[in-house]
Amino acid sequence: MREVRLPLLPAWIRWLGVATVAGVIFYLSVIAAPPANPIVEPPELIPLDKWRHFLAYAAFGGSLAYATTDWGWSTRRLVIFVLGLTVLYGVGIEIWQSFVPGRYMSIGDAYANALGAVLVSPWYVLRSRLSFVPIRSWLDSVLALADGS
Repeated sequence: MREVRLPLLPAWIRWLGVATVAGVIFYLSVIAAPPANPIVEPPELIPLDKWRHFLAYAAFGGSLAYATTDWGWSTRRLVIFVLGLTVLYGVGIEIWQSFVPGRYMSIGDAYANALGAVLVSPWYVLRSRLSFVPIRSWLDSVLALADGS
């Protein structure tokens, strides 16, 4: 199978992405005021709230996985680090919410956070088929393909 080349942004940009995702999660989970009168929604198999948690922590785990792409660690160590840090961040936010008026800690939210973290797992299966190159090199190769060279 042919290796797919992907751009590797500079480390500071990748870590800025991680910090941004973490900051948005923190803001929406802890700082932003919860709705005064929550809308009563019809029963669902999986409530929208849980989907939001799931997707937010999938984004956090994904940004963290991309930020650590060039680390020389074994795949096993990287998986443990990324999944562990993502789950710990989610549990930490849930605990923090228990001290914020109008917020509460939810085991269901913590599970949704952890499942979102697990969504990043296929990244580590695909990584062996990917080649990360500096952004300039990647752009040059894309432009060369566009020119028909």
